[in-house]
Amino acid sequence: PGKTIVLTGAMIPLGILLGWSLIAQETPLQESLQTAVAGAVTVVPEGLVLLTGITFAVAATGIARKGALVQQINAIESIASADVVCLDKTGTLTEEGLRVTELIPAEGAQEAELTALLARYAASVSARNATLQAIAGAVEAVDPEAAEEVVPFSSRRRWSGAKLGADRIVLGAPEHFTLGLLEDRSVELAGQGRRVLALARAEQPLVAETPTSPPPNGGQVLGLVVLAERLRPDAAETVAYLREEGVRLIVISGDAPATVSAIARDAGIPEGKVVQGSELPSDSDALTELAREVSVVGRCPPEGKKRLVEALAGDGHYVAMVGDGVNDVPALKASRLAIAQGSGAQMARAVSDVILVKGGFSVVPAMIGQGRKVLRNLQRVAKLFVAKSALAAFLILTIGLSSESYPFIPRQLSLASAFTLGIPAFFLALAPSAGPWRPTNFLRELSSFAVPAGVATGFGVVASYLAALNLLELDQIEARTIATTV
Repeated sequence: PGKTIVLTGAMIPLGILLGWSLIAQETPLQESLQTAVAGAVTVVPEGLVLLTGITFAVAATGIARKGALVQQINAIESIASADVVCLDKTGTLTEEGLRVTELIPAEGAQEAELTALLARYAASVSARNATLQAIAGAVEAVDPEAAEEVVPFSSRRRWSGAKLGADRIVLGAPEHFTLGLLEDRSVELAGQGRRVLALARAEQPLVAETPTSPPPNGGQVLGLVVLAERLRPDAAETVAYLREEGVRLIVISGDAPATVSAIARDAGIPEGKVVQGSELPSDSDALTELAREVSVVGRCPPEGKKRLVEALAGDGHYVAMVGDGVNDVPALKASRLAIAQGSGAQMARAVSDVILVKGGFSVVPAMIGQGRKVLRNLQRVAKLFVAKSALAAFLILTIGLSSESYPFIPRQLSLASAFTLGIPAFFLALAPSAGPWRPTNFLRELSSFAVPAGVATGFGVVASYLAALNLLELDQIEARTIATTV
């Protein structure tokens, strides 16, 4: 009488404890308040909220050491949960420059002769371009020679040449030469997105009278030089890790589908359906069906990238998008996790959840490992805190609605929580962990542990508390001490 009790927040569902104690049992106000406070502290896992924030902050710091900047804290969970990664080719799988993938000698020619001529030509021609640099990096270095009759490469001529000693060497597009048995192989490689050049030995002087002059007729073709874009050194290893983790990869690029497919194959991405951006169906159901099978999309406009990401998300996938240009922004915004290259456009970085500051795509495995470790640990910690809430619910339904006093007072509960929840949870949240991470059925897995554990603990607490009061006839202070110990 004359007292006003205000119940807010966590104490609202526990008002029944206070009201029952005050009205039905005529318990003193101070003890009733202690009962309500103890119940509130037990039911709400406020420590889990704090621990989650701390753990995510620690994870973000660890990812920053690996070379990625987390701009949104929920990206930690998204990194661990992503099961589809859509990525661009240029800047993600490849870097500037070309590489020699294959040397194919012509019939009657030896590979050693082909390699020797290429080495001499690459070392002696002073007009350097990406093709010559790739060839020079693929063959053994030799001393340069004095070059005569030099014809530099021109995109209109599509060939170059030089006379080195007694050899006139010509390197150019296969269309300029009679390839014979190599014709079909050249066409096949070009269809796969490779850059194919023919190396020949000419008998006539090397002269380019006009910008479109062809090479001398009657040259002897020695073989083919097959080039491709240069893969990032760690691209194949990164792709292999993601595949082991069950992450599906889809390459979306503005380049020709054949070229993109060849790079994806070199990186180890499983072959699937290869389509062009203009072939993406306008019907959403048909697009979803196509998204389940596609592995490469070439000549894809920005709107097509966005529609494909939305189709994957609508099909139940947790989609991450890796991009670096303005044309990637619509897809980045449509994805659950947006990852931008640190060297990309400012707009792409602004809308992204994570920025790859250094290391490029190779940082992604470390990010996924860190994110999954954090979520595995938080799942274990959550089981402890929710088990405590299940214990509180059990006590409310048993002791709280009976004529007995609550088995804990706040300071006892704080002591017990520190040793059974607070300190262990801190170490569990930051400790190393291994095993699969499944973002599905989280509540079911949590409840399957927490409810039985909380109820079992509740039975132990209630049994020991009532036994101490009624069988051992101890006073309430001693009975609560026994309940706290249990």
